[in-house]
Amino acid sequence: MKKILALLLSLVMVLGLVAACGGDGETEEVDEVAEETEAAEEEPAEEEPAEEAEEAEEAGEIKDSYVFRVVSKGFQSTYWQAVYKGFQAGVEELESEHGVSIDYQFIGPDSESDTAVQKQQFESAVNDQPDALGLAAIDTDALIDPISTAQSQGIPIIGFDSGVPNAPEGAIYANASTDNYIAGGIAAEGLYDKIKDRVEAGKVIGLVAQDSTSESVVSRGLGFIDTIIDLLDEAGLTVFVVGNEKYVADSKDPTAASEADADVIIDVRVPAQTTVELCATEAGVLLNEANLIGIFGSNQVAAEGIISASTTINVIGSGDDDVIAVGFDSGSVIKENVSSGVMYGAVTQAPVAIGEITAKLMFDVSNGTAVEDTDTGAQFYTAENIESEEIAQNLYD
Repeated sequence: MKKILALLLSLVMVLGLVAACGGDGETEEVDEVAEETEAAEEEPAEEEPAEEAEEAEEAGEIKDSYVFRVVSKGFQSTYWQAVYKGFQAGVEELESEHGVSIDYQFIGPDSESDTAVQKQQFESAVNDQPDALGLAAIDTDALIDPISTAQSQGIPIIGFDSGVPNAPEGAIYANASTDNYIAGGIAAEGLYDKIKDRVEAGKVIGLVAQDSTSESVVSRGLGFIDTIIDLLDEAGLTVFVVGNEKYVADSKDPTAASEADADVIIDVRVPAQTTVELCATEAGVLLNEANLIGIFGSNQVAAEGIISASTTINVIGSGDDDVIAVGFDSGSVIKENVSSGVMYGAVTQAPVAIGEITAKLMFDVSNGTAVEDTDTGAQFYTAENIESEEIAQNLYD
């Protein structure tokens, strides 16, 4: 600023001389001074200390060591093992990149319906006073007390996979997960593309869901149902949804007034517990319906249940006369049956990426860095593309 004022003062003095003497040389000098003044005004101002402080706050302050505790919905399936593998890789990358030490535990109940065990595990994790918690809740309502305790103690929680729906406001800082409603829609589109020429009045489409409480499983099922309703509506066919009350009540309004009036029925089956055997029982009821043309298992357990139910009656396949089955996630059973065409296709998430991103979000939030939800994506695969690099990297055994 002082430089600019000095230049302006010089300009005024020179103008005075020009007015008194009036000469070409003096005019040229005035032009040079004016150019210097304009250049000085265009020089960028130095960054304000406040802006530097704001950038430092966004970057967060890195410590020497951290304590992370992660409680998953389950630990028995290869899906959760893939998420765990990704979390381990994410921790190792953070330690290597930042030269820090991370003490972590990744646990979950044996059954994805065992809310009591998960509550005990999460309470223990909170008691460890970690820098951050990771949580994929089976039933948020069962975890309200320990979630509130963590919140009151200033321990940030990162949700992953199904996340922590309906948690106390402000308790969950971010989620690393698939948009499960969209993923269910992807399954519906993949199935419908295969059966669209066979859909007519009197046909049935089935859905097997392992439960009606998990946000991820329910959202997936609702995305499937709503997308099928839309696709059939575009085709001029009316739909009515029957079966499990949760899915019937929360899905899009049916386009038929009643089951008797509908062209197509969507029948939703949910077992009493989340096991392959019980999902197979529910799938068997659907597979024995004479007018069933398509069926969706909305996670690995449900999809394997459909495959198991068909082993004795052999009704699913990829032919024009077969019941077209679509699953979710992977695992050796699903991969083998998709490759052979017994199961027409499935939707894969990115479980390893979910684990890696969860570790990164926990690290960032521990440092006071702002975090936000991350959609980890989903893709439909069949025998035609199961070995492609884009799909294969997300499949697990």
